[in-house]
Amino acid sequence: MKKLVDTLASLRLAIFLFLALAATSILGTLIPQGRDPGFYLAKYGAFWGKLINLFSLYDAYHSWWYVALLSLFLANLIFCSVKRFPVSLKLFRRDPFSIDPRKMPLAREMSLEVSPEEIKARLKDFHFKPLKEGELGVKDRYRWSYFAVYFVHGSILIIVLGALIGAVWGYRGSMSILEGETSNKVFPFRRHQGFITLPFQIKLEKFEIDFYPNGAPKDYRSYVKILDGQKSLDYVIRVNHPLEYRGIKFYQASYQEYAALRIKAEVSGKHKEILVKPFQDGQWPEEELSIGLIRYARAHGFRMAQVWVSKGDHEPRMLWLIEGHRQTLSFSPEKISLTLVETRPLFMSGLQVRKDPGAILVYAGCALMILGVFVTFFFTHRRLWIYLVPQGNKTRIIAGGYSKRYREDLQKEIELLLTDLKSRLT
Repeated sequence: MKKLVDTLASLRLAIFLFLALAATSILGTLIPQGRDPGFYLAKYGAFWGKLINLFSLYDAYHSWWYVALLSLFLANLIFCSVKRFPVSLKLFRRDPFSIDPRKMPLAREMSLEVSPEEIKARLKDFHFKPLKEGELGVKDRYRWSYFAVYFVHGSILIIVLGALIGAVWGYRGSMSILEGETSNKVFPFRRHQGFITLPFQIKLEKFEIDFYPNGAPKDYRSYVKILDGQKSLDYVIRVNHPLEYRGIKFYQASYQEYAALRIKAEVSGKHKEILVKPFQDGQWPEEELSIGLIRYARAHGFRMAQVWVSKGDHEPRMLWLIEGHRQTLSFSPEKISLTLVETRPLFMSGLQVRKDPGAILVYAGCALMILGVFVTFFFTHRRLWIYLVPQGNKTRIIAGGYSKRYREDLQKEIELLLTDLKSRLT
């Protein structure tokens, strides 16, 4: 049992876990998150693609191994802190007068033709405690700083706990909404989890996009309406300007342009206008004719759409229709003429959705860490000793000190103390 505790409290394990978490965090940044399995096979090849899918690197920060690393790091930090706390407590309780005045660290000395009593009176101006233990005096500052490291340890514990809560009870996913449509379904990056149903609805009222002169997207935004019971709230989601509602954040991630089509169909002297919407086929039941949209595009001032056409038991056919132009298909023994009469562009907004119930703990831990690091480096425990040795009509003054760090500064402070003391007594 003791061996297990020592292993969990070891510094080597802490360094290993820290580097492992850093490395996996880099992987989670470099590898695109939340894509389909085929994406990783195509981009990284069969071997690496299978490895990414096997170890859930497509959702690295919610994978089982990341949660395991965080849990082990949490245990290591707790055991490490508990094991080292008695040492800090012992240093805090150490009697400052227990030092041998003849073996003071960083010692400097001088002699003055004044009595020890005059020197003792002046030492009060330098905030030294009354001399006791013979002729030994102490100035003790920031002794409590021995516990500052536990502010840092505590902050890391809070950050890791917040990350664990987010990894277990939070989620990241995506949702796509067509203009005019409403949805409350989120497709999570974790596979085999199914859809996540939001406790409210989001309606995409309008999507707008601005372009640079070279045609590249400059800015795009979604005008959405939150429908939550009797409440109806309007928001705008832009790139780098997410919407946060009820602890869930929505980021503008992508868009796709589609169109609603009005197609005139002619079959055996009869004609009919068929309305085709994205993800909703147009039908002419009497002629057993179905038309569906595959993609929509604009080029050189023309609007065009690739559609599939099915009639009766015939195999579906694909073709491009250009607005205002007539195309003819043959489904033996009949011929079908199709004319793209009108196109009404529709945009689909792609949103990334994130819920992180542990975020508040992470923010609090970061604030505590800043405080702990500040205290650790700017409030170092420092002790100054003064030892007086009577020598006839003179007094020999020995000054020494101890500091956990910044010892060069302490040496300067000791020399300055003796200089100031000399100037006040002579």
